[in-house]
Amino acid sequence: MHSSDHHANNGPHSRKRVIALVLLAKLSLVAGFLVLAKLGMGYVQAGAWTAAFHGLVLAVIAGLALWGSLRHRGLVGNGAQSASDRGIGIVLHRAAAYDLLARVLTFGREGRFREFMLRPSKLQPGEAMLDVGCGTGTLAIAAKRLVGSDGSVTGVDASAEMIERARAKAERSGLDLTFVNGTAQKLPFKDAQFDIVVGTLMLHHLSKPVRSAFIREAARVLKPAGRLLLIDFGRPVSRLPRLHKHGHVYMHSVASLLTESGFQVSDIGAVGTKNLNYIRATTNKDQPGQASPASP
Repeated sequence: MHSSDHHANNGPHSRKRVIALVLLAKLSLVAGFLVLAKLGMGYVQAGAWTAAFHGLVLAVIAGLALWGSLRHRGLVGNGAQSASDRGIGIVLHRAAAYDLLARVLTFGREGRFREFMLRPSKLQPGEAMLDVGCGTGTLAIAAKRLVGSDGSVTGVDASAEMIERARAKAERSGLDLTFVNGTAQKLPFKDAQFDIVVGTLMLHHLSKPVRSAFIREAARVLKPAGRLLLIDFGRPVSRLPRLHKHGHVYMHSVASLLTESGFQVSDIGAVGTKNLNYIRATTNKDQPGQASPASP
């Protein structure tokens, strides 16, 4: 038993060392390029600055890889275990660290990354959208630009710290959004309030019972013929060590849950970046004024 515990505890540290060694090797290559540029071996000044910037980014990544508090276990905070015991799922806290990690993993292009994830939503001007597990609000802010002044975007997250930061970001953006502290399996909204419910990179934080509860709640708050878009990580295709360890979701299993909860699955596909997959579905609620089929 002692030997098993010892290897289990050393696993994350071994991954850290491998990541650090790989990044240090890359830094050495960048340093070599800079030396060659200094010696004038065909490298223009612009290329040297590019290499220097690349080296700085790699140095930041190496620092984050060795900074345990930015790993997944650190992000969930001290309340993660109690949250799981209450059936909420894993709740991420430390909003500032979350934003920093997102910037590093997207190479400073998180806004464009979130916009890319919104493409399968097919948002239209004037629609009302709910972003479940909204985090610090970057995707919700991008969605608000798509639905315009006649539309509305509401974000909900179980972390009060995330909601506070999302509200501050929305205020800085000059856009009108609503952010609410609440859980996915007990959405604090009235029935038939939204045209579309979106959940990105949050399903892998939820246990299967909590996922089922969330899907039932999504059906409740959606209008007739309302849409549900879920995006999450697929199974890793590479065995190389990763800076940020996360779970993955099998979307065909999610499709079964959706069907059981009264959704009609539209399609399942790849988002096209970072091994992300999506599933789209619509509610089977009757449209206003549309009668249900008569029973034989």
